[in-house]
Amino acid sequence: MPARAHSMMSGALKSPKSANGTGQQEDEDNSNSSAALEDSSTAPTDEYADLTAVDELEEDDHAGQHPALKTMCVIMTSKNQRIVPNCRAYEFENDVFFGKVMLLVRTPDVDSPRDKAELGETAKRVSQYMRGKKRRFEFQFQIKLKRVPTGPLFLGCELEKGIKVGAITKGLVNVLLAMVRRINPGFHYSWGPDLKVSPQTIESGNYEKTHLSFPVEASMDRIVITKSGETPPELGHELYESNESVKRRRRMGFGFVEWNLEDTYTMCLWSAYCDWIKWKSMNVPGVSPFSLSRVTGSQPIYLCVYELPKVSPEEYRKKRPPHTRSDISVYSRFEFSNDEKTVGGFAEALLGKSKASALSSDHSLPDTESLSSDFETRSRVTVL
Repeated sequence: MPARAHSMMSGALKSPKSANGTGQQEDEDNSNSSAALEDSSTAPTDEYADLTAVDELEEDDHAGQHPALKTMCVIMTSKNQRIVPNCRAYEFENDVFFGKVMLLVRTPDVDSPRDKAELGETAKRVSQYMRGKKRRFEFQFQIKLKRVPTGPLFLGCELEKGIKVGAITKGLVNVLLAMVRRINPGFHYSWGPDLKVSPQTIESGNYEKTHLSFPVEASMDRIVITKSGETPPELGHELYESNESVKRRRRMGFGFVEWNLEDTYTMCLWSAYCDWIKWKSMNVPGVSPFSLSRVTGSQPIYLCVYELPKVSPEEYRKKRPPHTRSDISVYSRFEFSNDEKTVGGFAEALLGKSKASALSSDHSLPDTESLSSDFETRSRVTVL
């Protein structure tokens, strides 16, 4: 199994991979990823107030897409906008950067010649691109900075609610996470706030959400830097970075990229271990595929980019401070949900329907003593 770290939530996003690991093309697919979880309190209702109903969208981006994509829902929370994979690049902007994002997702036709879905031009190209690769998804971003970050940047995977986990399982997982941290010095994680945390603490932001995070420089599978006046890569196509650059970047982490206001940064993140359409962790050696809900319950999963602006990358290496809500600045956040497996969040408000059939939020990580025969302790520890 690759050694660079990944998914606590299931092995879902990535599997650990050595900081010196190579993996140019494909298993790069098994490459690194900052998968991480997040949170404590559920997003307040007023966050959903300005969402646009699906039937009011200016255009139907699902036209020409594989019907299976309608099962998953990705929302750019800053714009309350649904992002349809395999379609087009969507623009976004915040206080630190502006740019575009495009999501490439493996659809059933990639692996099944019998699948006769009628696909549009872009969807066909993405399907062809995925053939011969192990990755289940690839997320591509292209940005220009409006200001240079002063602190380290992280790619995180987070939850709004904590996960239920027994003492034995938690101890075993902590051992694995400690190993991941040794391989990936910038890796950070938190189980979230204690159940006894006070409302005042939550209000002040002096707590961490349930999450995993990695330095942006080390977690991205590709980073392409385009100088001013040159043409950056087009999203939706292969991004190229030399093997030597990938190895040095992952080894160095913070400081490898000299962020500035002139260059254009094109990045991508992929994984062979998480299928968003099926809402499953897959392809982990020695582990049968299993539902992400077995770990996260019925809640959505969030990917985000954030900064710790109060500490320099050099200071962070020495002190390793906690990532409390009051000390981080979140710049972009994407909610991932599944129409059949998750409940709540922006997706439910946007789609205007209650998914009562989804799993109960009680279906989170059980203790090792209560694991069923089809999902053994050995498997749990491997994936988390």
